[in-house]
Amino acid sequence: MSYEVNGHTLAVVPIGENGCKVLEETRSYNINETPFRVIEHSCEYFGVSYKSRLRGSQKFIKTRYKNPIIIEEVSRLVFIPISSPTKKNTLWISYNNIIDFYSNKSKKGVTIVRFKNGFKMEVPVSYYSFNNQYLKASRLSAVLADRISRNY
Repeated sequence: MSYEVNGHTLAVVPIGENGCKVLEETRSYNINETPFRVIEHSCEYFGVSYKSRLRGSQKFIKTRYKNPIIIEEVSRLVFIPISSPTKKNTLWISYNNIIDFYSNKSKKGVTIVRFKNGFKMEVPVSYYSFNNQYLKASRLSAVLADRISRNY
């Protein structure tokens, strides 16, 4: 695989059974891999397995389901799974690039996410569920920031 998520990545969106579209701030890519595989590869690229990242998230924020993942510590790159990460085609969103989110009043069970670059994306999940995922990522990011600041 030749793509690793980075600070410019907004989302990794499933397309069909075995593909995805990576949305960045100024461009997008179609990749013949599942979103999960892109996230898994990105963890490995930065030196730690996905399973280790998952165990770390579970330990840091004491939750078991739909945990956000730290992809890379120094840049504090955290990604949020929208549904169960065990589903190979779940949508992953960059916590770091979200500026706002709100319920789509005209579509039940859809949340609109606005990114720092102004791009808006409809996410097929309720506001309540997305907010819960966002709060988990916020806690994970805060724990990571605290641990980094203690070591420097």
